[in-house]
Amino acid sequence: MEDFITKMEDRSMSVRNRKGDVIRGQGAELTELQDEFMSRVRDEGIHRAPVIARDLNYTSYYRDRRNIGTAFHKELMKFVNEESSQIESAKGTNLSMLVQIRDTALATGDMKAAMEAIKVINDMQGHKAPTKVQSTKLDIKATIDLTAPQEDSEYLDI
Repeated sequence: MEDFITKMEDRSMSVRNRKGDVIRGQGAELTELQDEFMSRVRDEGIHRAPVIARDLNYTSYYRDRRNIGTAFHKELMKFVNEESSQIESAKGTNLSMLVQIRDTALATGDMKAAMEAIKVINDMQGHKAPTKVQSTKLDIKATIDLTAPQEDSEYLDI
């Protein structure tokens, strides 16, 4: 099996196999920071990943999680797949996770994510805004005979 060598930022080399997995060099194993990050994610949950990354000063988290084929990417995806297949992913757990997503998004100022989470929460709880509006129109026709003799009254009865 032939290996492919890829330069990474002119500092080190990575060796990938035909499937694109890093087998030697940078990205072949978890760093201490990545290992600590994964440990905390297992304890606290994947929904806290951005907060954990910020706490650990893991500035390359967003880049590393998208770098397919690295040990970190594989470990993170393995964890996410295990979490999603567990029975705990029921409606109640999903709802509490959505509340946490909403709170985190609001705390970080991500209003778009917060609005999406609020929308899904409302949908799950049955508080969905009506999608069909029905208007009712009343046509009232009346004829008033102003030539008829009027009663001695202060009010005109129409």
